[in-house]
Amino acid sequence: MERYRIIRGEGYNGCIPIIIYWVQVRKDKRISSEWVNVKGFDTYKRAKELLDILNE
Repeated sequence: MERYRIIRGEGYNGCIPIIIYWVQVRKDKRISSEWVNVKGFDTYKRAKELLDILNE
């Protein structure tokens, strides 16, 4: 089963800093694991909607 999470990050729209909510998936390797971005959103609500769909 894949694990998902939402993290808050910073991005830029031109030279203006903005907040981005990233939906990430955990990719397991032999010894370790890493989190890979699936999609970024400008609102937490939209990121939560995708997270709910992926967790079904």
